[in-house]
Amino acid sequence: MKSYEIQLNPKKIAGLGITPLDVSTAVSKSNINIGGDVIKKNNQAYIVRGIGLLNDINEIKNIFVTNINGLPVLVRDIADVEISALPRLGEVGRSDAIDSSKTRTVTSDDDAVEAIVLMRKGENPDKVIKALKLKIQKLNDRVLPPDVKIVPFYNREELIHYATHTVMHNLIEGILLVTLIVSLFMFNWRTTLIVSMIIPLSLLFAFICLHFMGMSANLLSLGAIDFGIIIDGAVVMVEGLFVMLDQQARVIGMDRFNKLAKMGMIKKKGSELAKSIFFSKIIIITALLPIFSFQKVEGKMFSPLAYTLGFALLGALIFTLTLVPVLVNALLNKNVKEKHNPFTHLLTGWVMNGFRFVFRNKRLALGVSIVFVVIGFYSFKFLGSEFLPELNEGSLWVRATMPYSIALDKSVQVANQMRGIMMQFPQVRKVVSQTGRPDDGTDVAGFYNNEFDVSLYPQEEWSPKISKDELIERMRKSLSVIPGAELNFSQPIMDNVEEAVSGVKGSICVKIFGDSLNYMEEKSDQVNNILKTVKGITDLGVIRNIGQPELDIDLDQSRMALYGVSTADANAVIEMAIGGKAVTQLYEGVRHFDIRIRFPEEFRSSDDDIGNLQVPTSSGSKVPVKQIATITQKTGPCLIFRDDNERYSAIKFSIEGRDMGSAIKEAQEKVEDQVKLKKGYNLVWQGDFENQQRASKRLVEVVPISLLLIFLLLFIMFGNLKDAGLVFLNVPFAVVGGIMALLITGTNFSISAGIGFIALFGICILEGVLLTTAFKQNLERLRGENPLYTAVKRGVNSLIRPVLMTAFMATIGLLPAALSAGIGSESSRPLARVVIGGLICATIFSLLIFPVVFFLSYRKVDTRHQGENDDTNAGLKLKA
Repeated sequence: MKSYEIQLNPKKIAGLGITPLDVSTAVSKSNINIGGDVIKKNNQAYIVRGIGLLNDINEIKNIFVTNINGLPVLVRDIADVEISALPRLGEVGRSDAIDSSKTRTVTSDDDAVEAIVLMRKGENPDKVIKALKLKIQKLNDRVLPPDVKIVPFYNREELIHYATHTVMHNLIEGILLVTLIVSLFMFNWRTTLIVSMIIPLSLLFAFICLHFMGMSANLLSLGAIDFGIIIDGAVVMVEGLFVMLDQQARVIGMDRFNKLAKMGMIKKKGSELAKSIFFSKIIIITALLPIFSFQKVEGKMFSPLAYTLGFALLGALIFTLTLVPVLVNALLNKNVKEKHNPFTHLLTGWVMNGFRFVFRNKRLALGVSIVFVVIGFYSFKFLGSEFLPELNEGSLWVRATMPYSIALDKSVQVANQMRGIMMQFPQVRKVVSQTGRPDDGTDVAGFYNNEFDVSLYPQEEWSPKISKDELIERMRKSLSVIPGAELNFSQPIMDNVEEAVSGVKGSICVKIFGDSLNYMEEKSDQVNNILKTVKGITDLGVIRNIGQPELDIDLDQSRMALYGVSTADANAVIEMAIGGKAVTQLYEGVRHFDIRIRFPEEFRSSDDDIGNLQVPTSSGSKVPVKQIATITQKTGPCLIFRDDNERYSAIKFSIEGRDMGSAIKEAQEKVEDQVKLKKGYNLVWQGDFENQQRASKRLVEVVPISLLLIFLLLFIMFGNLKDAGLVFLNVPFAVVGGIMALLITGTNFSISAGIGFIALFGICILEGVLLTTAFKQNLERLRGENPLYTAVKRGVNSLIRPVLMTAFMATIGLLPAALSAGIGSESSRPLARVVIGGLICATIFSLLIFPVVFFLSYRKVDTRHQGENDDTNAGLKLKA
């Protein structure tokens, strides 16, 4: 930043008996305006102003300082006045790759100007970025000189574009697949149309509700929406009404059926189905309640998911109970006939064969099921754990921490070298380096801090074809030639979030709290050495407080009293002569610039020069600094970090090639065993690990309440504990399926996966509700031999299509999200895999094992059964 610098010549001012304080006072008194109130003249009020502001550099040179022997001493007599700049606190460099068809050239600007635009909290990034682009275009075209242009190097819009493309691709695939499944099962275009209409309507309902709440759906909430789950109630309603109308047409004949008013039949059948659909949807929404209790990072990320899915489910429920019967009456008014469907016929045969096998081997089936559940829950301990899957932002953020004592020019030289190394990788499009800190004081980092924004080409364009982790490892190896540099690899948004969460520039950190900086750093080094032995820990480094070389001028109060020197005068001379001090400002139009007083560099570069600085005494004489102070060199604190008003020293690190949970567990055991702290000091693990622990604790507290509410809703629906308990048995089988899906796919358990399990609690209930309702309705209607077995068998046979259809829709609807590898898919992938695995197991349990459990629970209803063998024989007789 521009400034006017008065460079005092210490020899001249010493010869004339002038001190820097004299010059400071003279300059300050020569740059002032005053107000003289108001005078009246010719019936008008005139404001009186005394104008004494400096206007240019020549006026600064002609400022009167003192009078010696009748001769005035001006500033130009004892100093050089120059247009200068404030001391630099940092420097920015930029390198861009220009790829032609055959060659790759790199252009570099080692000294660029950088500006960062921050978006206000709660604003829409799409609107803000569009408006910002227009403003930049206006500045480039109309305001800036022809040879100066604003060229963005990091645009959040690129990440949003890639992530939105991935999510929308998954959404469209999910909608098409769900529609295909409905068509495949129903084999009727009218029923498929009715069900498919619920998808856009429920989404529209959700977006309207979010708008009224002042919220927006984020990429995670959109990517995790399963349209199969949203429309499963509509599927059950349409399938039930379709079958009822088909049966009615067969009974009375098609001609008479086409003339018959059907609204009464639809209303009656719809009312029977509505209870199960209503409670099933309410149960799914209730299962989402734990998500609303999340805090901080996880709450910010997942609460939009809960709101979006909850509103979509509510909208689907409303349309299912109101619009679907009307559409059925309109579209299925004539010629309703269920065609032979080879697909459903084949599936029905398989399921019924499995049903008969299970009933012939009830004990074996139940035993295998129990063992499966026990093994499934036990296998949870083999899952790795992490806070959230790492979102691929399509770029890298590399940090190199140099020794605290490094000078700016040397640090810039290192930054330029590292930028050149990174530009050698063909996957890199551009690199922007930041050395030190900005002029506005928003960052406390010193010259030792080098940060690099590494923009990458789209991964499908990489040559050679390597993974992002492989690229990072190759970069780390190439950059290891830089002596004294501690490296940390992250991503732009991730880096900001990590620093905001833990206060440390690293994804995970260990903080040692206490008073003594030296003791805490000694223990930090010990922890650092231990963490080096833990597999998977990388980017390890100690965030030090101490390490800054100091030149201390320790004023001696007794000697100062002897000479009659005040501390304020002595420190003012030291500050002004060495560091420079702004004593006033010069206005140029609406802009203003500091006028600073400082010694030239050649007079303040050594201990002797500083010791010879002249300080005024009370008697008017001068005394050198070395006569009243002791000048020493030592290493002192560079920064003093605090958290909750306590000092701390930290060790930062990342984890690669291993799950966070097991790595932290091993590290904690080793540190706890080997590091012993004095009383008054404590050690804390923070960062992503702290987030994971907090979110996991909240799940442990809230999930049991959610399950209790689900059970209570089931009890209200059925009116008895037995049926509620039977339906609730779907939950453990669904959970085991989710665990198996994570194990098979090698996916770590994260908060995203935990959300998947929460969703499963509600989703898997629908099948049990439908089957239990059908079994009990059949029991009420059936009379004769073996009514219980017949009721169960007919119930399963009649519900194979709706149960399989809802399960297929839910799993197929999330399949694109579960398999996607595009940018933005990482956060929803574990959730999708958990739901798919859970639904597969829950569906198998519902159609094969649950009927046996229901049969055994209600065996007293059939008084003809005398034992297990009689039950089986009765089933075999019916089969024959």
